[in-house]
Amino acid sequence: MPQNSTYIRLFHGEALFRVGQMAREFYMVKSGAIYILDEKGVVALKQFHAGELFGIPEVLAQGQWANTAIANGITVLTRFDASHLFRSLDQMPETQSDFIRHIASLA
Repeated sequence: MPQNSTYIRLFHGEALFRVGQMAREFYMVKSGAIYILDEKGVVALKQFHAGELFGIPEVLAQGQWANTAIANGITVLTRFDASHLFRSLDQMPETQSDFIRHIASLA
């Protein structure tokens, strides 16, 4: 497992993050699924399944989560600390890094 990452396990219906929390980590689904819910917490707006990565635009923007994310079934994720992403950006040529940060700010 890469440095600055950990596995986490969620039970069905357990929240990964809630509206308004700071986006300090991004995630990869190992098994199960994560549902991103609407403002009322009723409708799944997006779904992420095994092998999918999510949360990078929010982490790059250094913002807050706009929605709540919950586990659908028992779900295992790899959690990556934001510092891992920022360190990678710092190693890129400035024009590429600036472009990625700009795109993330639009999310």
